[in-house]
Amino acid sequence: MNPPLGGLVHIACIQVVPAEPLTMPRIDRRIALMALFMVSIVSTGYYLNIVNYENTLGTKNTLAVKNGVSTESTEDVLLDLSFAKGGENLSWNSIQLELNVEENTYPCMVGGMSSVAQDNGTVLSKLNADGKTFTINIDTNSEDTQYVNLHTMSASNKTSSTFSILTTTVLLGENITGVALESDFDEIKYNSSYVMDESNEEKLDWYTYDLTNHHIIPDSEVYIVEDRGVMFKVQFLNYYNSDGQPRHYTLLAAPLGNFSIPALTDESMVQVTPCSIVENGDGIWGAEEVISLQENGISICEGECTVTVVALFEEKRIAGADSNYLLG
Repeated sequence: MNPPLGGLVHIACIQVVPAEPLTMPRIDRRIALMALFMVSIVSTGYYLNIVNYENTLGTKNTLAVKNGVSTESTEDVLLDLSFAKGGENLSWNSIQLELNVEENTYPCMVGGMSSVAQDNGTVLSKLNADGKTFTINIDTNSEDTQYVNLHTMSASNKTSSTFSILTTTVLLGENITGVALESDFDEIKYNSSYVMDESNEEKLDWYTYDLTNHHIIPDSEVYIVEDRGVMFKVQFLNYYNSDGQPRHYTLLAAPLGNFSIPALTDESMVQVTPCSIVENGDGIWGAEEVISLQENGISICEGECTVTVVALFEEKRIAGADSNYLLG
């Protein structure tokens, strides 16, 4: 509407006040520090839980060593080994024992043969001191499935595999059967009447997940696996390496009965052990037993030399090992 002629025109002025810039609320430093502290506590607790779990493997035994002799002979008893009082009996199937002299390593075995370690970078197998049982380490951190053949105790392809592993999933190979037994690894012997109720149609139920400590605990069962007419016993020992990193399996595996497998007979995979373990033959290193490490037709040490004893049980160092002993 137009104003009348000669009238005053009132114009309203609106003052625009610029708005204050938006700001994010400041985080109280005390809250931030408390959050960091809690994260640190949780992380430390997680690490300690892993370490404590690792401590359930191995032994509290302490090694005692007595020097032997060192001559030009190839049958010298180099060292006598025993445990300090209060020790426990240890099965030879979980022990790895060797001597280091200068840059040379000499595995020591109860039987007359030792194996050449099989290692393709992700699957490593090594024969334990009993001369029948292998420790197998499997790195499953890659996105590729790892295949293992128990006949050769080594990595393989899918077609010849006894089982396959991808992260926590373990499957038997094609036409491979098995059964889980609630028995000690040492006590399981060959028995043709085992009822094999495991196949490659379902993954093995080999572990329990600890929700409190957030780690994977292998179950105590031992698997009996039949592969191409040969029976094996297999036990899952660990899912973590010595640094607490996951996806690093440790297994025990051995053939049952009198079956012959390439890992124990193939000339490219076995060799005469340079160091024999002289013991009482009952399958264990007794808490009160003194054993001897003797040259087996090979001169390990002549005259004065320094010998280092390396002794592991369930892949954990036995206290008192890794020490140097002067012979001569």
